[in-house]
Amino acid sequence: MLVCPVDNETLSSCEATAVARNVELLQRVAADTRLLTGTWTAHDTAAHLVTMAGRYLNANRELAGSQRELREMNQREIEEFASATMGELVGRLRSRNAKYAVFWPDQPLDAPFPYRTGFPLDAATLRSNWITELLIHGRDVALASGEQWSLDDTSCLLALRVLAQVLPRYVTAAAPTDYALVIAPDGGLPFSIVMKEGVAEIHNGAVEGGDRLSGPPAALVLLFYGRVGLADARQMGAAVSGDAGGVERFLNSLDKP
Repeated sequence: MLVCPVDNETLSSCEATAVARNVELLQRVAADTRLLTGTWTAHDTAAHLVTMAGRYLNANRELAGSQRELREMNQREIEEFASATMGELVGRLRSRNAKYAVFWPDQPLDAPFPYRTGFPLDAATLRSNWITELLIHGRDVALASGEQWSLDDTSCLLALRVLAQVLPRYVTAAAPTDYALVIAPDGGLPFSIVMKEGVAEIHNGAVEGGDRLSGPPAALVLLFYGRVGLADARQMGAAVSGDAGGVERFLNSLDKP
């Protein structure tokens, strides 16, 4: 088992809550609210969530093969909704989520679906990824609007379960060639990312001799998704065992999701 148990009831509950929170937020924020990082506005973020929901409804969708291709795809799709009002985007998010809620809960959790070119994930992990998108991007908009946005432990453990399968995709050439990091969230099972001769692999459980990053699931999720740095994550309760400098260098070498 990776990180945490997963079941249809938990996924459906987290999905419904995350969508409802985003709908409520996006209905009242100004479209031109600029996020604190990057170049997106609240309108761009709403458009991105609409297009993400659309991807989950299209089995023949275009698949990105790299982070660069994914960023370019995201931007193209956002531009398609440049003339839409926030109300129209929220309406589309609601309608697409209604279709999502009909299709995905009926899929076996271990059924494989395409995620990236040549890289399938099971339905449980894809659904967890959608929850993560909603929580991370909702937080981006909330903070830009001067509001707080909490991340619950259950959803964050599901997000870490996604990372436990896709993290090697974000390793860049700047990563150390021989390195091991154990990721141990509170309330979840640890997993490890092991670099050997420049190749990254995920190991279930804690490998011996690796540096260790542990603490509240929200702190770890925000750290790996590039929303906070290691110092901020430690203020949120994350802890490092081993070489803190090595942990920070590895984290800084990742092409963040």
